[in-house]
Amino acid sequence: MKSKAIVFVLCVLNYLAMAQPHDFLSKGKDTVLICGHRGGFYNQLPENSLIAIKYTVSHCNIKPVIVEVDIRKSKEGTLYVMHDETVDRTTNGVGKISDLSNAYLNTLYLRTSSGELTNELIPTFEKVLAYAKANDVVLMLDIKDDVWEETIELVTRYDLIKKCIVLTFDPAMTSKVYSLSDAVAISFLAKDEASWKSVQKSGISNSSLIAYITSSTTGALIKEFQRFKIAMMTDASESNRNNAAIYPAEFYLEMIAKKQIDILITDFPVDVSQKLK
Repeated sequence: MKSKAIVFVLCVLNYLAMAQPHDFLSKGKDTVLICGHRGGFYNQLPENSLIAIKYTVSHCNIKPVIVEVDIRKSKEGTLYVMHDETVDRTTNGVGKISDLSNAYLNTLYLRTSSGELTNELIPTFEKVLAYAKANDVVLMLDIKDDVWEETIELVTRYDLIKKCIVLTFDPAMTSKVYSLSDAVAISFLAKDEASWKSVQKSGISNSSLIAYITSSTTGALIKEFQRFKIAMMTDASESNRNNAAIYPAEFYLEMIAKKQIDILITDFPVDVSQKLK
């Protein structure tokens, strides 16, 4: 009887561990959380810049604030925050970031979306981590190069593993991140039943998962994620889908209600947070 009781207790504890979301999700359970895509798109502030991140964190009135950043590696192995493979579009420099030295990268200035040069430097990932740690920011990481281990190692060093979401876009990538850390939240692309089954086969705890809902995600699949208490998120992609203009509040509210979203990724986090608040 004693052994059965122990097994029962262990099963209950395991269930509770799988059912509980990360702390930052539970804080926002009464409202959708807002994530600023590339830190936020603002006319006078460059994407993926510390100044854009700081603006979003300071002015977004839904807390905690989530910011999405892209990670690439320099020739010397330093991690920088940069979306494109090259620095051509977003800075006054040229070349693939993986071919460029730290010395050169640290001299470049970021451009706004209209091409205007600013006095903002390309931030290293460590600088973003330091800011996030000091300001209670949740980071969503889009790891562009094969620097999974280096990224997780740095996040762990800054004691932010419970305050990060790692984006993955295929089941193999999802499993890889889980093998590196069973504590970090991992987003998987929930485009169809097959992709979900592949993620399930890897044995990842539901508490580690966030389903990235797309236009092809069925209502039945959304209900299944709800049943398993898996958090869900989607993106508004205003720059690609709405000529870089913000939608009316009703658009966001309908998207959240229809897809049962816990996290909404938007190019305009400050504006959207004000509309939803």
